[in-house]
Amino acid sequence: MSKRISIFIMSVVILSVSALFIGEAAGKKVTITLMRDAAEMTDEVIKNFESKNPEINVNYVENDLTKLMVMMAGGTPPDIFRINGIGLPYWVRKGIVKDITPYLEKTIDMDDLFPTNDLYRFDGTTQGKGPYYGLLKDWSFDCMYNYNKIALDEAGVAYPSDDVPLTFEEFSDMINKCVVYKGGKVERYGFGYCDDEFNAFFLVMLASKGKWLFTEDGKKLNIEDPDVYTLFKWWFDEAKVHHAMHNPLDPAPDWDGPLFQAGRLAIFWEGYWLGPIIKEGNVPLDKVGFAPAPMYGDKRVDTTGGGTGYVIVRTCKDFDAVWKYWEYYMLGERATARAKSGWGIPAFKSLVKYMPQDTEFDRYRLEQIKKEMPYQITVQLPPYVRDNALISAYNQQMEPALRGAIDFDTALKNMANQIDSIIESAMW
Repeated sequence: MSKRISIFIMSVVILSVSALFIGEAAGKKVTITLMRDAAEMTDEVIKNFESKNPEINVNYVENDLTKLMVMMAGGTPPDIFRINGIGLPYWVRKGIVKDITPYLEKTIDMDDLFPTNDLYRFDGTTQGKGPYYGLLKDWSFDCMYNYNKIALDEAGVAYPSDDVPLTFEEFSDMINKCVVYKGGKVERYGFGYCDDEFNAFFLVMLASKGKWLFTEDGKKLNIEDPDVYTLFKWWFDEAKVHHAMHNPLDPAPDWDGPLFQAGRLAIFWEGYWLGPIIKEGNVPLDKVGFAPAPMYGDKRVDTTGGGTGYVIVRTCKDFDAVWKYWEYYMLGERATARAKSGWGIPAFKSLVKYMPQDTEFDRYRLEQIKKEMPYQITVQLPPYVRDNALISAYNQQMEPALRGAIDFDTALKNMANQIDSIIESAMW
């Protein structure tokens, strides 16, 4: 065999082997894992992404905090998971989530973001400053409240203004007058909320006085502050004394949405997000009002109670694939689709034009949130607690007081001790 032929054969072999490896690499699929809420991130949404990106396989598990912590403890966290933005500092402090600022700056107009997206920024000390670790999926001014005009009419209560916030005293009086309590049972609650709004209630009301729920160093629940004490006592009394909200003594059969739909709830502190729920209910749309957040102090402020979004795990193995999915869901056509659905305010100012405006009900609600826009603030929890810690401790420690086994002051001290202990443990 001549030298020329040998070289030719070797070249063919090398090219064939190279082609084989290139083909395998080109055909290799990357698998990413999501922890999703199936109601908002449906199978259809995921399949649509996979059809457009056949090189990426999407594995998913359902949103569950316990499962998330187990996965993280086992060293197999999901690449993308769902959080409430108000709880971001906890995840940053633990080094779990990835700074995505440089990728956002290459992809979007940062000036197009609503200020409430600052919940997804943390510089190690202050929420609202520093790098971005995520964005809002959508949001709402959760301290704005929806009210049933029929319930207010029956209670002989004047409708609140669309423009001027009620004082905290006026708001409380309205709630309590709307309660219908007969034979030891609540026929109509005065005030409804979801767990996310529990944090917002205290943080927003105190911010209107320039105060915080915790001590300045974030190491203790500040129950020595008279306003902190007053607000916890208000929440307790609304349940035990006035029967105004669901609690272990007056349990609701479901979350408060169906109660509002059925006319069994007068005022619902749930902001813009409640619109589609109201449309599916029995209360005529022209009998539902939408009012600005009440003012506990002198400064008018409002924000979202949770600020749901999705973040990326810092140690994800295939970041390019993970980012491609995050970008698809959070920034692209899915963001526009969410704006059109009316389930929340979009993260981007430019998408407001897609929010529902076809009916008088939709136009009225949109106009109301536009009035609230100048009063956006960023609230914060200490980086040592998860965002569900406060309501969990409250429910656990206040139930004995609601049942009369201990007094309120003892229960509040027990709650503060529980939160303080969580913080202290996290600091070691």
